[in-house]
Amino acid sequence: MPRQIIGTEGSSTVEIGYGNRGRIDMARFFLACCGAAAAILCAAHAAAQTNKGAIDGTVTDTSGAVIPGATVTVVNLGTGETFRTVTSDRGTFSFPILDPVEYRITVELQGFKPAEVNRIKVDTATPATANVKLEVGQLSDEVTVTATRPLVNTSSGTPGQTITERQIVETPLNNRSVLDLALTVANVSGAAGTEDPDLGSEIPTPGMNLFVNGGRAGSTSILADGARNTGVGLGRAVVTFSPDTVQEFTVQTSNFSAEFGQTGGGVINMTTKSGTNEFRSLASWYHRNPALNAAPFTTATVNRPQSNRRQHQGALTAGGPVVLPKQALGGYDGHNRTFFYIAYEPRYYYDASNPQNALLPTEAMRRGDFSNLVSVPGGYTTRDVAERFGLQWQPATVYNQFVVVGNQFRRLPLAAGQTYPAFPGNQIPATMLDPLAQSLLKYLPMPGGYFLDTDGSLRNYTTSTFIENMEQRLTLRLDHHLSTRNRLSGRYTQVPIRGDRGRGDFQIGRDEINTGGTDYSWSRQVLLTDTHTFSANVLNDLRVNYTFGRFTRNFPPGFDASTGRNFSTEIGLPSLTAGGLPEFITGGGSIGWSQSQQSENAEHTYNIANTTSWVRRNQTWKFGFDLLQQRLKTI
Repeated sequence: MPRQIIGTEGSSTVEIGYGNRGRIDMARFFLACCGAAAAILCAAHAAAQTNKGAIDGTVTDTSGAVIPGATVTVVNLGTGETFRTVTSDRGTFSFPILDPVEYRITVELQGFKPAEVNRIKVDTATPATANVKLEVGQLSDEVTVTATRPLVNTSSGTPGQTITERQIVETPLNNRSVLDLALTVANVSGAAGTEDPDLGSEIPTPGMNLFVNGGRAGSTSILADGARNTGVGLGRAVVTFSPDTVQEFTVQTSNFSAEFGQTGGGVINMTTKSGTNEFRSLASWYHRNPALNAAPFTTATVNRPQSNRRQHQGALTAGGPVVLPKQALGGYDGHNRTFFYIAYEPRYYYDASNPQNALLPTEAMRRGDFSNLVSVPGGYTTRDVAERFGLQWQPATVYNQFVVVGNQFRRLPLAAGQTYPAFPGNQIPATMLDPLAQSLLKYLPMPGGYFLDTDGSLRNYTTSTFIENMEQRLTLRLDHHLSTRNRLSGRYTQVPIRGDRGRGDFQIGRDEINTGGTDYSWSRQVLLTDTHTFSANVLNDLRVNYTFGRFTRNFPPGFDASTGRNFSTEIGLPSLTAGGLPEFITGGGSIGWSQSQQSENAEHTYNIANTTSWVRRNQTWKFGFDLLQQRLKTI
């Protein structure tokens, strides 16, 4: 991509993109950083490109007069992490970089009763407001204030909605995709999509077709814990998360702050779960197999079996403080300091509930013997089979359109009013059987017993389109408080998926194989975050992340290069590709696979972003930089 430097005002971002050589014009970069550092955001927060929220408020007495110098303490109810600041000369306070969880606020000042807001929720990338009134009294007294969520968020002008953990847990989600819940937000339409391969699909594109305010496909920016999770070329969510991993997410629909200037649609900002001081775990299992499936009305006919869909899906999560016994490294108690969270979700899905009936040539027909051939509704068969089923039939004739000259077939010239001659006895001589066609026929299965399809046509073979997906979704997260001023967080997520798809029309020996190809999807994300408190009013949030996604489409098992067989040579075309079966176009469709059905899409995202917040009186100044390199390889 071309080199570019973008400096934006507001909660400022400097974004640098550069090519594969990785060279940066340091002079231009320095000037852009200086310009960004000079930009300010007054009065209200603009959510930076992060999942962090904030708490703003004003402390007053019962008459409404502001109270400067009051000590405001915020405590994370889950981990016990504590933050402190002092109200300004205008009575305001701000905690600009907070995890989106629940907090307790305490306000104290000599000569006043302490006031406590026992529970206030901070949403992802959204500031919360907590205005507190102090009553005259002793510090030994206490006033408890109940925080209520305002109907209108006056701290931010960005419209949107937060999808809470309760909504995620209590809403049935097909394919376990939390992106489906984005469609419950006003001005969001389209389809959430899935990362699973499907019949005839191209690259799976979860999130790409979520349209915000009528935006274009792929124009929505998708973040995970503030890290870029948007694909390079297609604008899809590279890494997807199970509902048991996501704590909440916010959908911002318009009027973004400067940090989101790179998106033309909306912003979906997810926050993953982290451990707390309490040990918590969850285990679940979803099971479906043919024995539990009812036969749909549309398939309850002859040779239309009940659904054979299989779906097995598990979930296992655990989180809490890191505690080691004395026998391990001398023991360690991570309460209020070190926390872990792990989520594992295996999934298996198989569906071959769309049977396809066909009429295949008999063994005699493959030898060129079409004696006693008749035409029946839907195809051709022999007279004895037609009479057995009571079908109307007409004698059929096989005409000879070619003449053999040397080792080549040439079409017979035909004058006006003439017809091609018929083969004697409807039998094609062995010398006129195309050896290439004979080679292909050996991969076609032999027919079974004859039966009538639902439309009354004669069939002798049943196959099914099918999908078989296997995935192992894993997320590991670790949070550690180095001190009261410094906290480190790390997360690793991987989603490997294998998808077999297609139809079992061909076979090697007696085993039917997948003729639709095999898809492999592999995505992972590594994120490191350092949140540092330099002083009560200067905080810094540094994020480093790497996101990788690869999708490959290969020839089906049994016909790919792993077998060591060269099918092109076997059928008599050694000059063609060594992988897979070449594609042949016939009068009734096609056989085999073209090279275009093999593809690979690999994308890499490297990102370093820093946001510094400086609270001064009732103003919050934000400045920072965002270095981004993205690479895309498509074959």
